Amino acid sequence: MQIGKELADLIQASIDFYHRYLGRRGVSSDKLQDLLTPYVMAAETAYPESMAVLKGMSIGALVPVMELFAINAFEELEPLLESPEGKLLFLQRKEGYTKAPAPERCSSVSVRTPTTTLLSHNEHWLAGDSGNIAVIIDIPADGRAAIASPTIVGCLPAVGINAHRVAQGVGSLMASDDGVGAPRVFVSRSSLEARDKNDAVARVSMPTRAGGYGYVCVLADDAFIVETSGKQHRVLDGPGPHTNHYQSDLAELAPPASDGSKARLARLKTLLTERNPQTPEELMDVMRDHDAAPQAICLHPDPAEGDEASACLFSMVADVGGKRLWVAKGNPCQNPYEEIDLSDL
Repeated sequence: MQIGKELADLIQASIDFYHRYLGRRGVSSDKLQDLLTPYVMAAETAYPESMAVLKGMSIGALVPVMELFAINAFEELEPLLESPEGKLLFLQRKEGYTKAPAPERCSSVSVRTPTTTLLSHNEHWLAGDSGNIAVIIDIPADGRAAIASPTIVGCLPAVGINAHRVAQGVGSLMASDDGVGAPRVFVSRSSLEARDKNDAVARVSMPTRAGGYGYVCVLADDAFIVETSGKQHRVLDGPGPHTNHYQSDLAELAPPASDGSKARLARLKTLLTERNPQTPEELMDVMRDHDAAPQAICLHPDPAEGDEASACLFSMVADVGGKRLWVAKGNPCQNPYEEIDLSDL
């Protein structure tokens, strides 16, 4: 309820954008409920605490809870929608269903240094939600781990750092075994509280999930990636980058990797090799890069695509050993990173 009250104006602005987005696809509130009810039931069963958060946010912000849920289940909802004017859907474009330059979502990087582990993440999402961003500091009263997370205001926290000095970035993936279940955002909210590597892997591979993500996870002395689909998961040990296509054999379940995702991954690997970033500031410079083609790490929206263009909504760098978080609202090439001291978290 506190989140809803303090961010009410931004949450309402976000809801208005999704009204327009769904309205262009002929989806009314009644139809929205019909489409999402199986996912609501799965989320209520698996993650009642997160459903309680959404209900509290809806009360505080005076918005319908089903519309908040729709934002958190967008990756499950969007493939069910009809595309206007025969165009490819946003997630179809970003996941490689076309050979043309495609909007996509998220680039994450982990780096090990002699003293700590660093994580960076650029959040690529629909430009209509630009500006609707906040940092949530969540300190539960029931013994669960406290977390700090930059997030789109209508969404549950998905990336950030927790009191166990575990941090994660996520990137969406699609696979042929995706289905009805708990939406991906609920799974990533749970894994944001992981205590250690085993706990993180167990949380992201929970059996009733609807689909998968690429999780870039860091501890003070370790780094690894977990790729999940609707039914399977793979652990890739060691630090490094991840974008929006599988790097394990799970690629056999997915559409072909898009040019944009491949270009961002290749550019991140080149930057890590050439620059060998060892400080938060050096990693920030990596996330400001525009030299990947056809899609940049620091992604700017195409004005011709309007509010359905893909854009960088925020950038994050975390130092898990130093318990520091830096967040830039919007494109990090244009906006400064603001430091947050989490030593008391």
